[in-house]
Amino acid sequence: MRDSAKLTEIENNHEITCTSDPRFWYEYQSSVLLALQEEGILSAAQYRYADEQLKRQLRMWEVEQ
Repeated sequence: MRDSAKLTEIENNHEITCTSDPRFWYEYQSSVLLALQEEGILSAAQYRYADEQLKRQLRMWEVEQ
């Protein structure tokens, strides 16, 4: 049986966007890419390319802050 997560509480509820919280948004998108690679939907090369694009995007968001 796979482990599962359960939401028990929400603190400081606010909308997460690339401008309001770029680091969280990056980590979220990065974890989705990793899950897609682990499921075989993305190849290792596709994952690396997409991850590099996300890192560039994060640097751009951080500069704008």
